[in-house]
Amino acid sequence: MRNLFFRLILPLVALVAGGYVARHAFSEGMHTVIASERGPPKYDDSPSFGLSSACRLDSNLQYQNPLQCRMERRAAGDENPLVFHAKPIPTMTKAESQKASGWFMLAAFAVPLSLGVAAVLGFLLFRLRSD
Repeated sequence: MRNLFFRLILPLVALVAGGYVARHAFSEGMHTVIASERGPPKYDDSPSFGLSSACRLDSNLQYQNPLQCRMERRAAGDENPLVFHAKPIPTMTKAESQKASGWFMLAAFAVPLSLGVAAVLGFLLFRLRSD
């Protein structure tokens, strides 16, 4: 009976416990990553272009006065509302990153650690019983 415990039951319990710890740690790591994502940016209602009536389109979808429209766009310079400048995506803070990486490392090493704990526990139980 004692031999069965050390060869079958203890490693099986260690594998199951390690699997549950790995699953929970991975789940917590993913929750941390998802919770650290920022919400979508808020946009204004509608952009206002501020160009005069020369840049309006007529019924044929052409500018009413194309030369004057080009001159007004050049005069606008770098403040051209038609140019979009992307902003970098906000990232996780260092604390959130460390917390998530800790959970993922626990998930990666949960099964080997549980088998190591079972081996040490089995060794200690075997040692105590033999004395």
